[in-house]
Amino acid sequence: MITIKFDTFNHTLDYSFDGINKTFENVTTIKVHEGYYEVLQRQLSTDKNAPLFRLPINNTIIEFVHE
Repeated sequence: MITIKFDTFNHTLDYSFDGINKTFENVTTIKVHEGYYEVLQRQLSTDKNAPLFRLPINNTIIEFVHE
């Protein structure tokens, strides 16, 4: 199971899967599409959002932190 923790206040995302743990900064939103979540990250060079990765909905647990 993939676990992500999205901190909407600090715009960070902690990713954990199969012993791999990573933290991503400048994450702006998680969009829901049919069958997957799309994680978007603000690109510093263009100030635009770009897809960081896509995760299958049926294998992903999301925790949201708002403060």
